[in-house]
Amino acid sequence: MTRVLLALAGVVLLAVTALALVWLLGQLLTGLGIFIVGAAGVLGRLLWFVLVTGLLSGLVYFVASAWRPGTRVLASAGPRRPAPAASAPAAATPADPAPAPRS
Repeated sequence: MTRVLLALAGVVLLAVTALALVWLLGQLLTGLGIFIVGAAGVLGRLLWFVLVTGLLSGLVYFVASAWRPGTRVLASAGPRRPAPAASAPAAATPADPAPAPRS
């Protein structure tokens, strides 16, 4: 009878251990699944951000490169040049000091 009880206890202990291992494996796989779903969500939002910023920066580049001032250019006028500034007495600058007067 003792042999039967020990065999039965061994089978029950083996079944409980196997059930505990299956439960632990399920917990690990659940944690791994949560991590994978979270990482996929973060990467999906990152991809969306990169696509939107790429499109907006391309639009800004296109508008900035295509921008022209709103002035009319006459064909016979030629290139425009800035008007010469009124000549004012030049002050001495540190890079170009005025020569010292000789005594």
